[in-house]
Amino acid sequence: MHAVSCRHSLVRRIAGASATCLLLAAWTPGPPSQPDSDYYGSSSWPDPTFMPDRQCHGGIAADDLNRFAPRARVALWLPGTRSVAVDPARGCVIIKVESAGAARLAELVVRGVAVPRRAVFLQVVHG
Repeated sequence: MHAVSCRHSLVRRIAGASATCLLLAAWTPGPPSQPDSDYYGSSSWPDPTFMPDRQCHGGIAADDLNRFAPRARVALWLPGTRSVAVDPARGCVIIKVESAGAARLAELVVRGVAVPRRAVFLQVVHG
């Protein structure tokens, strides 16, 4: 009797796993919860990456900028990042990217290498 119940349990597990695989194979992702915008304000809600309070407003010491720049250049390895440069007149590390998605990714990377967000100005460039 025990062998029959074990076999029946195994059949149920296989059937459940097969059903799960079929559901996953048939699943397609829906539209994104927020449209990809090229710059701040191009959609009905702003992209937090480009909110004015997150962007650099200057005032970062040149020594600090020069210390942050090599770490921020890691973003150049990301697809969609065009340049990373220190702008001493502005007092910021300027990161130029091709899209809002590339900017979000660059923002995460510079945070990961300990570059303060207040020292970074993210800019989308076209063309």
